[in-house]
Amino acid sequence: MKIYHLNCGTMNPRYPRGTQSIIYCLLVEANDGLLLVDTGFGVQDYKNPSWFTKIFIASLDMPCSLEETAMYQVEKLGYARNDVKHIVMTHLHSDHSGGLRDFPDAHVHVHALEYEAIQSPKGFKERFYDAEHWAHSPNWVIHKKEETEDWFGFRNIRVLNDNSLDVRLIPLHGHTRGHCGVAIKTPEGWLLHCGDATFPFYHDHEPLPPMKPLPNYVMSPPKWLERSLVGENTPRLKELHEKHGDEIQFICSNDSITYSMQFHE
Repeated sequence: MKIYHLNCGTMNPRYPRGTQSIIYCLLVEANDGLLLVDTGFGVQDYKNPSWFTKIFIASLDMPCSLEETAMYQVEKLGYARNDVKHIVMTHLHSDHSGGLRDFPDAHVHVHALEYEAIQSPKGFKERFYDAEHWAHSPNWVIHKKEETEDWFGFRNIRVLNDNSLDVRLIPLHGHTRGHCGVAIKTPEGWLLHCGDATFPFYHDHEPLPPMKPLPNYVMSPPKWLERSLVGENTPRLKELHEKHGDEIQFICSNDSITYSMQFHE
């Protein structure tokens, strides 16, 4: 089993200067092809961005490099874009979903509440969807039936009927109404991509070079900002880490610390 760690969008916040963050995606070898967890921004977001994407990438001083798109990285690894058979979404905010258009034949797995949100957005955080990202009518796979089977005390939804690959949606609602973590069974245990449901609380150091430090509001956000942006899941995830950190590797969407370790393996 092979899992590739991808940075699908470097962000250089204008404040505080000298810091950096990423859009963390995963590429997993499955029996029938490849599986992506989130996509980051896609080719069209840089070649022909919507007004919202222009504002987003300008405010975070993103390099808009095609080499950071998931499609480019898949092809650089020696695969074809149609080798990506499944895309599992933590949620559908624009910085996570832009690459859907680069893999039009893939099955796109999403929680039913998240699919509902993009059909009828409500509130401030649901303004960060970009309908152009799914204007090509993806092959949606809408998941809503949560298994009674326990996953370390969390509800879960099995994504694939594939005995060789155990991938589950872990409902972590709050950042968006249908936000989920994505848990992947590996030979060493589990890898949990927490999406934007938390911050890198499981690290106590900065990213390794060549990555720059994470902004303080990402590494250790004030409680009011944490609750308003990521929801109420962090205490439960911290407890999970304390009890099962030897069985589960945690990452989240802006975790450049774990990503930087890939350069030093």
